[in-house]
This record gives sequence, C-alpha cells and structure tokens, in this order.
Amino acid sequence: MRSLLPIILLCLSGSLSAKERLVLLADGLNKEDVSTQVQSALNLIEGAKVLQITPKSITIEFDPAKVTEASLKKTFTASGLTITGQKAFFKIKGLVCSSCSNILTSLLAKEKGVIYVNSISHLNGKADISFDPEETSQAKIEAAVNKTRYQVLEPLPPKSQS
Repeated sequence: MRSLLPIILLCLSGSLSAKERLVLLADGLNKEDVSTQVQSALNLIEGAKVLQITPKSITIEFDPAKVTEASLKKTFTASGLTITGQKAFFKIKGLVCSSCSNILTSLLAKEKGVIYVNSISHLNGKADISFDPEETSQAKIEAAVNKTRYQVLEPLPPKSQS
C-alpha cells in the first residue's frame, strides 16, 4: 500500500492528467518560416506541444487542465494562418464488410460540416473524418454515426504520420 501512495498523490494533484490531441488543417504550413513560427508559438504555451507538421496539417498534444482547444486555435490563427478544417478519428463497431464502410462514408459525407471522409475501414473499424469546426463538431459527427446501425466505441487520438 505504501508504494501506491506517491502515485495516488500524483493523480489527486493532477500531475498525471490525460493528454488530448488536436489536428488542425490549414494551407501554408509548407512554408518553413511559417511552420517554424507556428510551432514556436504553440510550444511556448504551457501544456501544449506540437507533435507533427505536414504541408496541410498540424498535430498538437495538449493538457486540457492547462490549456483549451480554443486558445490553441487562437494562437494558431494569430500566426497568420487560417484553419480550413479539423480531423476526428473514431473506433466504430458494426463495420463487417466493405459495403458497411461505403454506406457510412456516403451518410457522413452528407452531414453538414463534413469536409471529407478520409477513410472508414471495415478491416480495423477505424474512421478518419475532416470537418469544418465552424459548422460541426466531433461530438455531432459521433452522434450522426450513432444514429445508424453502427456505433462509435471511442474517439481515437490522431495517428502519427511519421
């Protein structure tokens, strides 16, 4: 029991809070000076860390106990870039064949605010959706899936592209 005490105290103090990931889509990240500026600005925020930058997206890990998604987006846009979308990843139950994946892809593509259904795989039960955060949210996309015969088991953290 004594060996568990330090861990329990850390949990109670919030030092082991869960990290979240945010994937923002934007044009212009392929310019080295812009991507360096954005990365530096975001990494200065306590509780935030840029994990990856591609020419069209940036993946940020953050501690929601220390920083909000809104403040990360504000810092990002203050660097002169416009957010063109956001990504959501889900583990979905009930995808048993390629027709299931195709049906859910078609249904979600019609949802307001969904920019593109990047992939829905019946092989691993995972979905990757790009959406306009001004038009919809990850929770609304999850609800749209749950209105069908398929069910979101859990939102997934963004996968690393490297």
